[in-house]
Amino acid sequence: SAKWADYAFCLGKGVNTPTAFASNNDRLAKFTAQTGRDVSVFVLVMVIAAETDQEAMAKWRCYNDGVDLDAIAVNTDTNVRQLAAPEGAVNINMGTLIGSYESVARMLDDMAQVPNTGGVLLTFDDFIEGVEAFGTRIQPLMKSRASIARL
Repeated sequence: SAKWADYAFCLGKGVNTPTAFASNNDRLAKFTAQTGRDVSVFVLVMVIAAETDQEAMAKWRCYNDGVDLDAIAVNTDTNVRQLAAPEGAVNINMGTLIGSYESVARMLDDMAQVPNTGGVLLTFDDFIEGVEAFGTRIQPLMKSRASIARL
């Protein structure tokens, strides 16, 4: 990436650890300094949001409780191993932000502060509801998005 790409892609890490990917950015910055390229990292995270932190966490626990452990234990190669991890079974081992709309907005703002972050790619537990909640309930609370015109 440091030599040929204009951007790099990485998965967020863990549950409610919004800046855990920062070491990837640091490592990339070291190599881009050697090549003279300007390369930013785009981070993929899942968002599970609700009115309260407790409600969002209950949704995530419900998803995890419903995982078919026999199905993901069939093969121990590649990312199936990661899927079997307690916090990886639902979110394919990508970083996950779980919380109230306010908590998720705060964690996304934390991500925006990590140097060399070009953007954050979001996936949601329920795509249509998640996108709607992001646009109407989360993004308006984000300090890093305050300059975006409100319609």
